[in-house]
Amino acid sequence: MDGIASLVTELVGTYQPVSGWEVLFPSNKERIGICPRCGGAVIESKKGFFCESPNCRFVLWKDSKFFSAKKKALTKSVAAALLKDGQVKLKGCWSEKTGKTYDATVILKDDGERANYKLVFNNG
Repeated sequence: MDGIASLVTELVGTYQPVSGWEVLFPSNKERIGICPRCGGAVIESKKGFFCESPNCRFVLWKDSKFFSAKKKALTKSVAAALLKDGQVKLKGCWSEKTGKTYDATVILKDDGERANYKLVFNNG
């Protein structure tokens, strides 16, 4: 038993995932888009949209303060547009300053550490 315990301890301590396992065991989750950092598949989970690549930490959080301040939700279709085109047009965004709504384009800005957003106003 001691030999088995020692072997298991060694195996767990030196374990390395097999490269290319993604091809052998593809995810059964729906792909929302392509990760802007590594090119992996971005999938939806309960709290956000995550890159499936184990070495990538890209995420778009559903409870983003950016979207909630505008009384908008980061939905699957909004996330897909941001991943595909880098931007999405939103209508009826709420202004905290004026209490009125406006239309704007949200642009995805990813610095490699964190995904951020920028607004461009549709003045015309």
